[in-house]
Amino acid sequence: MARINYSDNIDARGRKLYLQTNNLEEERKIVSTLFDGGRVLAKEESFYESELSVEELGKRAEKYHSERVADIGRLYAISARVKTVRHPLSLNKLGRQFLKWNLLDEAISEFELAIQYDSRYGEVYTNLGEAYLRRGGVEEAVEILEKGIHVVLSYADVWQKLGTAYLRNNQHQKAITAFRRALEINPSYDEPHFSIALCLIDVLVNGIQKKDFPDDTRIRKQVQEHLSRAVALSSRFRTSEFEEAMREFRRGRISEAQELLQRIGRELPKVVDLDFDDAFYLNYLYGERGRSGKAVQEYVDRLEALIKEYPKFPDLHNKLGIGYLVQCRHLFNRALHQFQSACEINPEYERAKRNLKLAKNDGKGLILLLRAMLK
Repeated sequence: MARINYSDNIDARGRKLYLQTNNLEEERKIVSTLFDGGRVLAKEESFYESELSVEELGKRAEKYHSERVADIGRLYAISARVKTVRHPLSLNKLGRQFLKWNLLDEAISEFELAIQYDSRYGEVYTNLGEAYLRRGGVEEAVEILEKGIHVVLSYADVWQKLGTAYLRNNQHQKAITAFRRALEINPSYDEPHFSIALCLIDVLVNGIQKKDFPDDTRIRKQVQEHLSRAVALSSRFRTSEFEEAMREFRRGRISEAQELLQRIGRELPKVVDLDFDDAFYLNYLYGERGRSGKAVQEYVDRLEALIKEYPKFPDLHNKLGIGYLVQCRHLFNRALHQFQSACEINPEYERAKRNLKLAKNDGKGLILLLRAMLK
């Protein structure tokens, strides 16, 4: 099959970004890669069926490429609007969208504004800490995350991210303390177990002063215990690569195990990827794209599918409830259009005029309800 390639420059606040999309035939993937100069920032990919013709694949790749170009351009347009409304929730979601593409300066700007407008917004501290870590600002990450734990003491994600920042800063004991605090808050949290194991392995590999740690034999035992707990808690760690890392560790090949585990940590998928939720929210409030019946239905369908897989996740149920109300508003607008059409066709149609008036009056309550929930 022929190699398919599309590319475009994207003007982003004076930065010249470049997006290239091509197919990987052996893996049956369409991959969009974002560049800043010659540096790769991020990739997005989509699988395709093997039976697609060259023409069909070309059309799909072109559509995928065009959508990614539009998505990135839309972020900058929405960013200009969000800054005028001073809305922390929107700023946080927008920051996460920039973070997805590793547009770190833009992400940090949105997160910092969100904290400026609402210093009690705990989740933003985690996201801002992650952005600083990706940019290499370990000290900055530690500083903002330490502020975060004082703002929201019982938010496990902030403690987990703080532990990661401590580990990057070679503060192993502080890192383990933070990871254990995350587990105290949420005992079913898988990632702190994995992170504690990585921290202890680093102690073994680098011969770190062990006055604050048990002897090597006990450290090895603790590593295996925490890795086993991570596997027991989450399917994210039930992979062949993870099994290989555990085998290497049991054989005493500690450096090899560390290398494998670090790669797993870098590529660890999210438990639930809600990127589409952020995108829908921003497009719904600040653009026309998210307001079509098709966009709303796709959003609801994705949430319903996720709830089937994760029925005990309260956030998903909450989001789906809002999704249903958004659908109600869309159908409500369609109803208004029909009443209006009836009145235009027959200006003497009293029942239609009455229904239109009643619907307009009562519809204000639905709009106010949605606005309150989306804040």
